[in-house]
Amino acid sequence: MGMLGEEPEVNTVKDVALPDHAREPSPRFVPCNDATGRVLPITPEEQARNARAIAAFVERMLAMPDEDPPGAWEDAMRDLDAQRPHRKLFEGLC
Repeated sequence: MGMLGEEPEVNTVKDVALPDHAREPSPRFVPCNDATGRVLPITPEEQARNARAIAAFVERMLAMPDEDPPGAWEDAMRDLDAQRPHRKLFEGLC
């Protein structure tokens, strides 16, 4: 991380919009709860906007290639079980 007034480091993460996915402008922050802690209702428009955003995210996630080498998931399950001999999570699955 660079100091104030210096150039940023080369590995700085940047928020980039994908050219084929248009982003909707983010609304101004509105609290979800009232003063007593009760959840405030959202409008049908907000609910539709949230549903579209979730659907777009899921579509992008499903379009991502699976780059794991064969057997990587099974190795991960075995490693987790090896670290938890008292309570195995994946016993019999791999």
